[in-house]
Amino acid sequence: MTVSARICAIAFLLFACVVLPPVSFAQGIPLTGSATSSDSSGDASDTANAEPTLDAASEALIKVLQNPESRDALIQRLKELPSDQTGKTSASGDAKAGGDGSASASETDGDASATGNDQTFAVRLGQYTRSAVDSAGASFARVRHALNGLVLLANGDVQVRWDKARQATIEVVLVLGVAFVVFLLGQRLLHMFFQRYLLKAQYGGVVMRVFLLVATTVADLLTIGAGWAAGNSAALFTFGGLESGASLLESLALNAFLMTGVAKVGLRFVFAPERPMLRLLPFDDASARYWAKRLGFVVSFFGYGQMLGVPVANLTVSFVVGNAVRVLVVLLAAVFLLALVRKNSRQVADGIKTYGRNLSSDLAQRILVGVADVWHWPAYLYILMVLGVWVSRPFDAVAIVMQATGYSILTIMGGFLVSLTMTRAITGGIRLPEDVRAKLPALETRLNTFLPRILKILRFVVFALTVLVLLEIWGVLSLSNWLTSPRGVELLGRYGSAALVLLVTFAIWLAVMSWVDLRLREHAGYVVTARVRTLFQLFRNAFTVVIIVMAALLSLSEIGVDIAPLIAGAGVVGLAFSFGAQTLVKDIITGAFIQIENAINEGDVVTVGGVTGTVERLTVRSVRMRDLEGTTHIVPFSSVDMVSNFMRDFSYHVAIIGVSYDTDIKHAKAALLEAFHRLQQSEYGGRIIGDLEMHGVTNFGDSAIDIRVRIKTTPGDQWSTGRAYNEFVKEVFDELGIEIPFPQVTYHSAVPAAPPEAGVLSPADGGTKSQGQVKSRKMPDIPALDTSIAPDE
Repeated sequence: MTVSARICAIAFLLFACVVLPPVSFAQGIPLTGSATSSDSSGDASDTANAEPTLDAASEALIKVLQNPESRDALIQRLKELPSDQTGKTSASGDAKAGGDGSASASETDGDASATGNDQTFAVRLGQYTRSAVDSAGASFARVRHALNGLVLLANGDVQVRWDKARQATIEVVLVLGVAFVVFLLGQRLLHMFFQRYLLKAQYGGVVMRVFLLVATTVADLLTIGAGWAAGNSAALFTFGGLESGASLLESLALNAFLMTGVAKVGLRFVFAPERPMLRLLPFDDASARYWAKRLGFVVSFFGYGQMLGVPVANLTVSFVVGNAVRVLVVLLAAVFLLALVRKNSRQVADGIKTYGRNLSSDLAQRILVGVADVWHWPAYLYILMVLGVWVSRPFDAVAIVMQATGYSILTIMGGFLVSLTMTRAITGGIRLPEDVRAKLPALETRLNTFLPRILKILRFVVFALTVLVLLEIWGVLSLSNWLTSPRGVELLGRYGSAALVLLVTFAIWLAVMSWVDLRLREHAGYVVTARVRTLFQLFRNAFTVVIIVMAALLSLSEIGVDIAPLIAGAGVVGLAFSFGAQTLVKDIITGAFIQIENAINEGDVVTVGGVTGTVERLTVRSVRMRDLEGTTHIVPFSSVDMVSNFMRDFSYHVAIIGVSYDTDIKHAKAALLEAFHRLQQSEYGGRIIGDLEMHGVTNFGDSAIDIRVRIKTTPGDQWSTGRAYNEFVKEVFDELGIEIPFPQVTYHSAVPAAPPEAGVLSPADGGTKSQGQVKSRKMPDIPALDTSIAPDE
């Protein structure tokens, strides 16, 4: 045996040890002692497929018996079944021997039961390994026996029936030629018809692309069906006639055309080599055409080889050669696929990594990078599993593999489409209509805050379900049985109910938040006051806390967690916390009453806890203010014993104006009233409520007489209005020559002073002013002012 042959044998042994036992177990195949039944049933099936007659069977049996090697192999195989049955009989006899046979059997059963219950991992591993080795040996025997037909053909022990071969070739070429011609014409018409629609897919969304892809795939299947129907028509009118119908060979050829055509339509759906604008998977044009061509060749070679080549070999040569052709086709297809995966492993890995780097999710990037490094191993495993099914169950392997592969492709495509839709929603966000965004501007932000996280969780669930369904399809585990079991139904119901509770609570929270946004939205005829805004914001925070707690407790209750101890524990903890945090409780209670009494609202200027500033934020336990210098103060409500609000209903600007003692009080009042009139005519007039309140002289100071006036303004405008009024007062006083005095000191000297200079007062005339000189001047003539003012208070 050469080195390459040894390597192939070792690889096949590993394959049989790793792949065949789970596949055999999943499909219900015996791991040992099954070679005879499988091969014998296979021979019978092949004989039936080849229109068996007594003459053909006799001739085949004579040819086998004439060859010493094939005769010895047949004898050896016939010996296997009796020896197996004899061994079982002997074992049964040994169990019954020894006096009390029933007792011995009971003891044996008890020992076996005890052994089965007390099996360790090493024992189970040893049994599994032994089963794998036995299965590998049986697989080698099947392959060697099947390929022996080629040896018989090469030695001349089996002869080709050339008359039947020529007739079969003519029939197959004719019906397949007609089928392919009609199929190609249909493909041409399909291309012309959909060409203008395919251009629209470049400007459409995902839904448009998926719709056109499904439509073109259905039309592609129709061309396959048209070719199959045309081939059947040619067979009926050319060879069989309407009465006798098509022959078995013609039907097999057309069935091979139909099945391989459908499989290649699936490849065109996945790769879309001629429809790049409809391609859903991230393949470039060159890669799509490459994989579609290579895999299409494997499908054609495998499909026509199994569904047409094997029956033709059975009919024209012998069922022994047909069995060899069947195994040879399977082995060659597997080798070609393994080589194809090996050749493109690095290129595909680079493509997967490049695609993963363009994703926004870090988790998806890491997953794809990990898949890129190991993708070829699942591909190898899939090929070997298919090969194992074909070796173990050769005559129903087509149905098993095609069904499992088809379901796997549909499952993967479905999971990929759902994940792609979720990924696009996660990346692009949720877009609401313009009218909804105008009414609820915060709704889209909330949806894009929470929905991407929910969709990421759902995307992981879809991925897990896809993997589980694939394992179910290939018989590795039985997900459906577990889901229908009492335990599965219970868990599914519990976690489904918990998920439903979370979904419903999220919808309720979203609806309440949207209602709050509507109430806080100003529109024609509706003005949102500061109190309403503050109360709704507090309600929003409190409702969010309540809904989170309720959702958590209900979800835990649905999944089977007893929440009674949690509620009791929370009560005890709350009681202890209330004793240890009396200040916090006082903060919350005081804050609640302050809000109920509408003492503070956001935007108000208040004095709280000795701090004066503008209220920026209110919580259930504190108020945050910013003073005139920009300093932020957070005052807990427990330290608040009085609230002074400067912006409740209306405000006052109180002006105390000092004039000199020699000023005419009536002229001063008239000047203050004139300043008020000018203020009313300015931009501040809309902020003034009512007339000027003249309180009159309120104080005799050291150097001035104080006159007090009061201006009623809208809330919060007293300071700006007061500053503007002071400017007008200064302007009018300057025009009228009314002096606004400043502090002065009069002093006397004990030494006679020199005669005063002109314009300077001597001490005898009242002393010298220490801070500046004020020259007396005559009051200008001014028109009489309306001095009808309010009585002094």
